Amino acid sequence: MNEAVFIGFVGLGLAVTLHILFTAMTLGTGLIAAYYRWLAYRKNDAWSELFARKAFKVLIVSELFSGVWGTIITVFLAGFFTALTTLATNALFIPIAIAIASIMVRIPTIAISWYTWGKIHPKTHSLIMWVMALSGFGIPFGFRAIFAEINNPVAVGYYLQTGNNPGFMPYENPLFWTLYLHTVAAVISTGGFVAASLMSLEKDPKGISTALKIGFLVLMAQLSLGPLYWLSLSWYAPLLFNSVNTTFGPLFAIKLVAVATLFILGLQAYRKIKAGAAAPGYVKWLGPLALFIVVAGEVLNDGSHYPYMVIAGEKGLPATLFANFYMDIPMGAVYVILAFFIFSVVVFTTAAFYALYRRFLAEVPQAE
Repeated sequence: MNEAVFIGFVGLGLAVTLHILFTAMTLGTGLIAAYYRWLAYRKNDAWSELFARKAFKVLIVSELFSGVWGTIITVFLAGFFTALTTLATNALFIPIAIAIASIMVRIPTIAISWYTWGKIHPKTHSLIMWVMALSGFGIPFGFRAIFAEINNPVAVGYYLQTGNNPGFMPYENPLFWTLYLHTVAAVISTGGFVAASLMSLEKDPKGISTALKIGFLVLMAQLSLGPLYWLSLSWYAPLLFNSVNTTFGPLFAIKLVAVATLFILGLQAYRKIKAGAAAPGYVKWLGPLALFIVVAGEVLNDGSHYPYMVIAGEKGLPATLFANFYMDIPMGAVYVILAFFIFSVVVFTTAAFYALYRRFLAEVPQAE
């Protein structure tokens, strides 16, 4: 793998990881916000509406950063891996179309939800919030099908052999459903823990209890979905499975320890709050811990491909096969892109921390 392709491979992986990090927050908190907005309407409960607004504020901030990194992913794919982009567009058009259509629904409904809050009938507003929240899960429904194909090219193989569009065949990929359900549970659980951390900064006992309950209960589902996806890799992507357990074994072990720690601390905190005790001080760290698990999981899922871009059973196709064949990218330009990328990571990480942990409480609008 030449230097330009290597930098493109690493840069693409980091961009995907950061995108998934913010996506986990925006999808999880979006579902929480929609559910509690609906409770506020059904029960005429002012606290539920305020909690929904707080969760929605986290969504707005994280959606901004998620969108930025999604754009950067597109730039890396178009610039460094044009062959992969062309192949994916031709063979996986339906999953890509589903993801794009979901984005086109979600972004306007986010804006409509925020600016019409308290200005239209609560029932109508609640329905818009549900459209906003549920459309978000159509995005990974499209893009996770592409990841499943990278790990086990069923539809792509059919396209290369026959030249015919595989249609909905990506959803017959045996890796898709375990990966998708694993992703859905992860983002909901992460959203709950992030909300619990932010509620602890505000010292809102009911908010902490509510968010913690969501995060912990869905984490319990993850305890089965995560291992199921791991086992499915051993059946359908053994090369990737071996890389996760050997080359990336130390990171995999750290992730397992982090999951166990999150489970134990989440259980202890939930029990204490349910018994009427004050929330433990460590609750504020559960959100960052959950986000670390998301990052570790995505690094394992993406980085374990190296030096391959596509895994086919016990063999792999190197990233150089999918590189830009239209032109040789000058290394000077590559270094400039790398420097800008590193600068962007620092700036956006700092901005995200400031927006969520420093300005979060000051800018939450009050329920009307």
